[in-house]
Amino acid sequence: MIGITSGYFFLLLLGGGIIYYALPKKQWIISLVLSLLYYFFASTPWTFLCLLGASTIAFFSTKYIARSYNETHSKKDKGILFLALFLVIGLWLGFAGRDFWITPANAICTMFGREMPFQGSLWAVPMGMGYYTAQVIGYILDCYMGVAKPHNNFFKLLLFVCFFPQLTTGPISRSHQLESLYQPHQLSYDNITHGIQRLMWGLGKKMILADRAGIIVNTIWGNLSAYNGYYHWVALLLYPVQMYCDFSGCMDIVIGAARIFGIKLPENFKNPFFSRNIQEFWQRWHITLGNWAKDYVMYPLLKTPLMIRLSSRCKHKFGKRMGRFIPTALGSLMVWLSMGIWHGGIKHIVGVSIYYWFFLTLGDLLKPAFSKLTDFLKIDTKVFSWHLFQSLRTYLIYGFGAVFFRAGSIKEAVGFIGSLFTMFFNGEYNPWIWVDGSLNHLGLDYKDMTVMICAVLIVLIAESMNEHMNKPVITWVAQQNLVFRWGLYILGFFALITFGLYGPDYNAAAFIYGGF
Repeated sequence: MIGITSGYFFLLLLGGGIIYYALPKKQWIISLVLSLLYYFFASTPWTFLCLLGASTIAFFSTKYIARSYNETHSKKDKGILFLALFLVIGLWLGFAGRDFWITPANAICTMFGREMPFQGSLWAVPMGMGYYTAQVIGYILDCYMGVAKPHNNFFKLLLFVCFFPQLTTGPISRSHQLESLYQPHQLSYDNITHGIQRLMWGLGKKMILADRAGIIVNTIWGNLSAYNGYYHWVALLLYPVQMYCDFSGCMDIVIGAARIFGIKLPENFKNPFFSRNIQEFWQRWHITLGNWAKDYVMYPLLKTPLMIRLSSRCKHKFGKRMGRFIPTALGSLMVWLSMGIWHGGIKHIVGVSIYYWFFLTLGDLLKPAFSKLTDFLKIDTKVFSWHLFQSLRTYLIYGFGAVFFRAGSIKEAVGFIGSLFTMFFNGEYNPWIWVDGSLNHLGLDYKDMTVMICAVLIVLIAESMNEHMNKPVITWVAQQNLVFRWGLYILGFFALITFGLYGPDYNAAAFIYGGF
């Protein structure tokens, strides 16, 4: 098993990169071979059949649809489309989405006094299945709608589906975004240096910050009864930091690795914790999944005759604003249900779909009232303090929803959230942990805690620069004078070697979003 923080992955990058640029006319074939090698060594080899199956369904279905497509699709085309989507989604449900049918099946058997037929892990979940399934569905629909042309070469389609840097944790790319996979790329100083810098930045976020935060979070969640009271608030506030640096760090590594090969992948994050409301947050977090859900779920749904009639009736009965609001809220609900389902668990339907959809819909519904309230209270909405309040509020809203990611079940998540408030009444109130050194006994000593806090500040400064300059801080560094620029590079390299968590006794934590 090799992950994207392992030495084997970087050996694959180094060896593969040398061969890749030595044979420019065969680069897409080399990329495919590297992708297949990575898949076989990073996952259970037989699960490659799932990836091969999804790619085969996409290849033949889109070839048929394109061959018979003129200006309008026939009923047979639509039948092929629905069959292809049914097979691809069914494949995903059988493996990555098994919680949706195993849990109800066990519950029904228990209800009738029968032994649960499905216990434990029946089979390995194919690596990256949620990502390549979404990518395949998008490709089939794009070909059906005429947005993309089907591949005539099966192996080129297979490369689009399993390009190895993005296979583990995305981003979810469209066909037109990866057209450069099949084009020759010259060895470029800018691509190599930018790719390595981005990769190192991601490793720093993951191995210096996210893994340290994960030790504290895991210690508290590992014994919630012993670590009660304000310890739960520590876990609540620190877990979003862990998730962000883990997931965005992974994206930095993936985008940097692809850039070394001359491939530019779509960005998946845009400083989400600077968002002023939860709607803006989800436009900046996991961007490619959100765009996928809007393009292939929400917009087609809103264009259906049923939703058009609903909008017209609501407009006639409740007015213009509600005529827009109600259909949009229903379309948004479908988006969030699809995103919750994509995460592969029933608890995600609650923690992702219902929870965030509720706050998004409530915010949209009450927006005029909030605007009147701020005017009445004479609140200056352009000052830093108001923006800080909005960002902190958004952070907390996201943090409460993230509990459902970390908890083992809906019951545990609800119990944890309840304990954050009942601690004031049940004798678990323990404010002294903030000052008596108790926080240094959660798996990190004082030195590691200091490193983590410094890393948080560095990431915060970098994200602030990204936000206000409207460009990556890496680009800003690359524009500086030679001595300053390389001084930062060398300093970052030694910081990663010195403070990164790795070595023979260290078991690198798996990426949180690697399980989807």
